[in-house]
Amino acid sequence: MSKKRYPVIYLRSKNEIAKRVSSKNFKPQQALEVLNNVLKNFDDYWYDSKRSEPEKEKYVRSAVKSPALNGILKLINKRVLLPHDHLVPNFIFGGLSGRNNIQATRNLIGKKRDRILLKLDIKSFYEQVTEKRVYYFFKNKCKCRPEASRILASLCCVPKGPKGSGVSKKILARGFATSSRLAMWCNLDTFQHLAWKVKKKLKNNDAKIAIYVDDIGITASRIDEKKMEEIKKLSIDLLQNKDQNQPLPSHTEGAKTKIITFKAGAEHLGIKLGRNKLSLGWRARSRADKIKFALKNAKTKEEKIILRRKYRAYHLYKRQVITS
Repeated sequence: MSKKRYPVIYLRSKNEIAKRVSSKNFKPQQALEVLNNVLKNFDDYWYDSKRSEPEKEKYVRSAVKSPALNGILKLINKRVLLPHDHLVPNFIFGGLSGRNNIQATRNLIGKKRDRILLKLDIKSFYEQVTEKRVYYFFKNKCKCRPEASRILASLCCVPKGPKGSGVSKKILARGFATSSRLAMWCNLDTFQHLAWKVKKKLKNNDAKIAIYVDDIGITASRIDEKKMEEIKKLSIDLLQNKDQNQPLPSHTEGAKTKIITFKAGAEHLGIKLGRNKLSLGWRARSRADKIKFALKNAKTKEEKIILRRKYRAYHLYKRQVITS
């Protein structure tokens, strides 16, 4: 493990935050004025997006209608968090510069044959990260002073549940520009330990792991489903209990938790895993077939233009998957 695991951000005050997010065209004094405005009117500047899933208790938050809050969040993400992406271990993907779902799946291929995949999914990943945890990350891990840590945490978190519910507990805001990176950083110790434990248990089986936001893939060579079932139980227990202040409960059954061999058609993040290659998963192929059928039966010029554009996007994505 890298000795320099966490970024040294070292912000001490509101003024220093303003200075850090400033630029040639956005002077520190301007940044401070916007920051003060956002802190004063924070609750009025964000809302629950239509992409929320209340039945799953997942609320997507948005600030796009507020140039002030949305702008500050993007700047914190760009100037405070993004510069430290290089410190993130190479088995973690999603929400990071140059690391996408295709690369995450490619990371599971391995060198040895007869591979098997374990898929895991963390329940309500963003909702597990509390404001206290974000504050702890900035203060204890990044060496920021309490004032700056409180401000940064308060800007990145909102009350749990639907807006206006009156819940006092604040959690990481699903949908904010800062959320993906903070969710990863706030759980890095657990993710590091999981990777170490899995590779230790499967040290002779060419074990590979990829964490893409809340989706975890683990592959190994020449082990049976019974052995991978042991790894599944170990992983679920570790995610739940490694850090009592930051438990990560996982789905134990269902489509999001699965053990399947490559030969049986293993897929992860919508991509099919092969011996030395990747290909599109069945959902992507099915969507492409539907677009192709609709294109053949399109009646208007405008409809054909839209469908052709979608079909070209499909082929572009297919090329990216195959050639990655």
